[in-house]
Amino acid sequence: MAHVDIFLSGRKYTVSCEVGQEPRLQELADYVGGRMRELTDSGVTGSDAHMLALTTLLIADEVFDLNDELKKAARAGDTRSPDHTAVVAASSIDALTRRLEDLAVRLERP
Repeated sequence: MAHVDIFLSGRKYTVSCEVGQEPRLQELADYVGGRMRELTDSGVTGSDAHMLALTTLLIADEVFDLNDELKKAARAGDTRSPDHTAVVAASSIDALTRRLEDLAVRLERP
């Protein structure tokens, strides 16, 4: 078992993973940290736990949207290339980002 030190919101977390998976774990931590920064840069504030919870929900929303798109494509018998799927996924992520920005603005209003 390997151990990786990751940093989220300036806090260090030591996480265990399978040997050889350290770079992937760091990549995932960097992604989560980036999403957290996007939230704080958009004006959302809260405790570290609150920000981690919001970030987790945002990422889960992304995953659900992408899974829905893939299921729709599979039901439709979509035989287009994986590049097309990437374009659809990118479009979904862009739409999600806009929705999240709108949500963040609404959450910050008194």
